[in-house]
Amino acid sequence: MKSNNDHKDMERILSSINKSLKTNLTFGNSKSLEMDRISTGMPAFDQMLGGGIPRQSVVELFGYQSSGKTYIAQRAIAYAQSQGMSAAFIDAEHSYDPIWAKKVGVDVGNLVVSRPDTGEIALDILLALCESEIDVVVLDSIAALLPTAESQGNMDDQFMGVHARLMNKLFRKLPPVNKKTSVILINQIRAGIGGYVVRDALPGGKGQEFFSRIMIRVKRGESIRDEGFNIDARTEKNKTHQPNLTCSIPFYYTGEIDEVLELFSVATDMDVISRSGPKYSFGDDSAVGRENFVKLLKADDKLLGKVKLAVEKEL
Repeated sequence: MKSNNDHKDMERILSSINKSLKTNLTFGNSKSLEMDRISTGMPAFDQMLGGGIPRQSVVELFGYQSSGKTYIAQRAIAYAQSQGMSAAFIDAEHSYDPIWAKKVGVDVGNLVVSRPDTGEIALDILLALCESEIDVVVLDSIAALLPTAESQGNMDDQFMGVHARLMNKLFRKLPPVNKKTSVILINQIRAGIGGYVVRDALPGGKGQEFFSRIMIRVKRGESIRDEGFNIDARTEKNKTHQPNLTCSIPFYYTGEIDEVLELFSVATDMDVISRSGPKYSFGDDSAVGRENFVKLLKADDKLLGKVKLAVEKEL
């Protein structure tokens, strides 16, 4: 066990190095190293991540088309804005629709949106937004980034590795300027070429798998009658919490958000709401059947608030 004198010696060493090199050496228990998180407003998703999206971090959502990646990102933006935070959306796919974004809760009048012509411009904007300490920045998507060399070339020209080099440069330049921002990258799955087995591949190279703190696979789950489907998410990598956790988020084609149903689902998973056969209970309140308990929550704001508080304590 180290003595107080040893610790004081280390403090003097750190102070001397920090002064001469103008750096920020500190001890491992410093509060400055504690991780701050931003809630997504989706309790099940926050629980899977370990309490929300970490700041000063890159989180990647990847999956096949129409699986709910952009929806999750826009839900996260909407909740951050509702808490007084700033947000930006870099629309490399040129598919952002303010009418739809508004339906899922985004304050479009206060959302910074960019539609860059090249990948280099997109990533320069991302770095500038992080340096300006915007709270949440979404890039949609890595796959749609167009390197300048490719934009100036002919359709039959080959540009091997240029996309990966572009992303790797971003990942090297991002940490020194990102003091506050939660960066959400969206990517698409491609079929890997070569070999006898078709494997999933992500555009943008292997660097993203190392530099992203959290990698989340998103896919379509079960249908919700004719109204929508469940978005199934799984943390394939999480350097901030237990990996390989899953959750489901209901998605409705109308853009409707059933926050009470989402809260009920995660509260049941956490045993905040207990279940005995078909009966669900929270304290002295109970109902038979899932739909009936959800109706009870929607009709009683006081009960809803108590359940929400209990879930937040667990998170």
